[in-house]
Amino acid sequence: MDIKLIFQTIKRNSRLIIGLAIIGILAAGAVTFFVIPKGYSATTQILVTQAKETDNAQSSEVQANIQMVNTYSVILKSKQLLKEVAKEYPQYTSNDIEKMMMVTSDSNSQVINLKVRNKDPHVAVNIANTVTNQFVDYTSNLIKSNNVSILSKAYIEDSQKPSSPNHNMHLAIGLLVALFLSFVIIVLKEVFDNTIKTQDEIEELLKLPILGTVNQIEKGNK
Repeated sequence: MDIKLIFQTIKRNSRLIIGLAIIGILAAGAVTFFVIPKGYSATTQILVTQAKETDNAQSSEVQANIQMVNTYSVILKSKQLLKEVAKEYPQYTSNDIEKMMMVTSDSNSQVINLKVRNKDPHVAVNIANTVTNQFVDYTSNLIKSNNVSILSKAYIEDSQKPSSPNHNMHLAIGLLVALFLSFVIIVLKEVFDNTIKTQDEIEELLKLPILGTVNQIEKGNK
């Protein structure tokens, strides 16, 4: 592969590349800013501890709590719990609420993070807090060997900034798609272009040496 030829091809098609890149960014910007609806998120945190935990808790007890976090994460998205939550929000079903939720926990942590996404920040905050409150009440009766408490609630002032769409990511995707499209066009042009551009191509095609060349003379003022 001739690196010099590649750079020459890129230089020759620089206008095409730049033009498509601008179009790709503008198109992605129009979609991400004006077409995709804004989304808001609210986050709560739940702490799992032993019911009779002391200040000198053994490492085995802490490890047991960490393992229980996985169990509680499953319970948090259980159908029975979400049906109770859906009673307070008749516009949504339990499946709708489950799709809004994202449950995570850091490794070696006793904290469960609940994030709720919605097009309305107030609804996101209310559902996040409702799910958390219902979960604490539900698990306190279900599993009495552990304490489940609310570490932090969701607040509207923390959810007023849109969390989606990701404008930077969409603009980057638009740029990459445009660059890929320009690459395809350039390859197709080079494949189907049978014009002669260099002396080497003439010698290779005719099998004859070049005796001389005539340079292009710029037309001067008369």
